[in-house]
Amino acid sequence: MRADRSSPAVAFWDQMRRGDWSADPYFTQPPDGDQIHNFAKLLAKIEYIGEYGIPDSTTDVNSLNEGIWEFKHHHHRLAYFDTPGDGTFESKEKIRDRSEVDPDNRDDFWWYPHLDPVLRLTNAWSKQGQLAPPEEVERALIIREEDVQHDR
Repeated sequence: MRADRSSPAVAFWDQMRRGDWSADPYFTQPPDGDQIHNFAKLLAKIEYIGEYGIPDSTTDVNSLNEGIWEFKHHHHRLAYFDTPGDGTFESKEKIRDRSEVDPDNRDDFWWYPHLDPVLRLTNAWSKQGQLAPPEEVERALIIREEDVQHDR
């Protein structure tokens, strides 16, 4: 949630669900069936992490910067962070060194940190290049700060 009580993630979510997110460069006349399909796929990826604490596939998420992660499906990206929901935040980055995790952890997701119980969606964009647009990552960081401040 932004300081002004708006939520870019909710706006994106509602538009994708209806198939009318016009910021999508591949957008076709609404309702865009591909968007509706991609909405369902993103929702399934979020629900999977909520249920199991790890992604279903190594290609479902990316670590971006300072504890901001992204869900991804096709060219759609949806940024998120984790919080205990009490007005605090501790950055959890992708684990780069396997020796930093439990030696019994032999699964494919050893690199995915144990997140706090609440995942908060921040903003969304359509992937156009190799990296996430820096302005969108910065926007996610600002939204995170405003959201955590709201919890306080």
